[in-house]
Order: sequence, then structure tokens, then C-alpha cells
Amino acid sequence: MLPGRVLDVSALVDIAVAKTEYSRSIAAMCLFRGGGICIPATGLAAVLSISPMSTQVELFELVTTPGVKIDDFTHGKVGDIAEILDGSRDITAGHVIWCARSTKWPILTDRGGELTQYDQHIVIDPLP
Repeated sequence: MLPGRVLDVSALVDIAVAKTEYSRSIAAMCLFRGGGICIPATGLAAVLSISPMSTQVELFELVTTPGVKIDDFTHGKVGDIAEILDGSRDITAGHVIWCARSTKWPILTDRGGELTQYDQHIVIDPLP
């Protein structure tokens, strides 16, 4: 099941601060096996807004790696993401789910229960 992963905010934080090494290992394995990594721009912005400059090096290295795609939040997706959210204000959750639907990849996250409330068909790769 390892073609690629969509990284949620918690996975990006895990990569930035090396809290568990799990996210780094999964990302490396996906890229090594010819898959990819999808990072919603909304999630990346959220992490960069709260992380100190010293931890942003890991994120910069990740986002500049071949096989890693930053998915922009464009006007063409707004309607679809709004439909996913159905009144919720968690734009990042909607964007992550949109990316998972688009790529058909699991979401690496610590909030799988919350995300599956928006879409029961997404696949979650839970953080330890």
C-alpha cells in the first residue's frame, strides 16, 4: 500500500521536530519505492506559522525533494473543499481530504477519527 501519502499538519510537525521519526520513515519509504508525497499548501502554511526557523530546515528539504508535490489551494478547488467541509471551518482538513481523494493515497495524521467524519472512504495512516 505504499505508493504515496498525503501529509496532514501533524505529520509535517513530526517531520520538522523529529518527535517520532515515523513520518520521516514513511515519507522516505514512499519516495524510495517510487511513490510520492502530497503536501496541501494550507497544511504547510499552518506548520510554518507555528514552527521556529530552526525546525523549518527539515521541511524545506522535504518540499524540495523530487517526488514531493505541494498542492496549491486554488479557486478551482474551493467549491469542492467547501462541500467536503459542509459548514466546518477547518480548511486544512478539507484540503487534506481533497488531496487524498485526488491522489487516492492514505493520509498520514494523528487526527484520523476527525478526518473520517468528513469522508468515511478515505484511508488513514495513523501516527503513533
